[in-house]
Amino acid sequence: MSEKNHKILEKSLKILDYVSRNNGVSLTEICNYVDIPKSSAHILLNTFVNMYYMKKDKNGLYTIDVGLFELGTRYVDNNDFFTTAREVLEGIVNTIDETAHLAVLDGTDAVYVCKYECSHTVRMVSFVGKRLPAHGAAIGKALLSGCSDDEIRALYQGKTLEKFTANTIDSLDVLMEQLHEIRLSGFAVEHEESTPGVECIAVPIVNRHTGQVEAAISISVPVSRSKGNMEKFKAPLLGAKRSLEILL
Repeated sequence: MSEKNHKILEKSLKILDYVSRNNGVSLTEICNYVDIPKSSAHILLNTFVNMYYMKKDKNGLYTIDVGLFELGTRYVDNNDFFTTAREVLEGIVNTIDETAHLAVLDGTDAVYVCKYECSHTVRMVSFVGKRLPAHGAAIGKALLSGCSDDEIRALYQGKTLEKFTANTIDSLDVLMEQLHEIRLSGFAVEHEESTPGVECIAVPIVNRHTGQVEAAISISVPVSRSKGNMEKFKAPLLGAKRSLEILL
């Protein structure tokens, strides 16, 4: 049996998570979300503000502050795999001049942990730390391809596959069909499923010893430049995949 969580610490972390996912929230909204008295929440929020994990604007709304960014970057900076991944992404972009991302799976979300931008003015808008539902993105589906069918069903049990564009899949059966194809081809592709006007292609990064998908790399291209042809990006992705899987 696992040990119980410390209740106040658990609520504190839930507050941080809630504020980080929303652009300015009030004390009342925070209290309603975590079910905590205003007096207790006020003390916790003041502590977060004093430690630069949050900031409070003139309207009394809370947002995350630079302290959380510093904590997050340490996760990447102190990991040799991610340090190398940034160099690999840079190599991709220097070759094809299109934006490259590396993400990991957290539940049913893909979380960007590394990014290297292209030089074009028109490009995908994203940032390190951004979460996106895995079913609606090539990089997310590449990550999900490492799960068995039973694991996919368990992950999405009781959940709705949200649509973000007209092309986003909203059927678990269709998602599982696509994952079968990704396992066979080694590539995940999306055509304006997560962002209108953007196509992506991605590959999973697999641990050679365990067979588990540890991360995924994607290339994001505006349709005005891709013109529906993503095949030319497969070779640089495979090169990056080999460079990173050696480390696992």
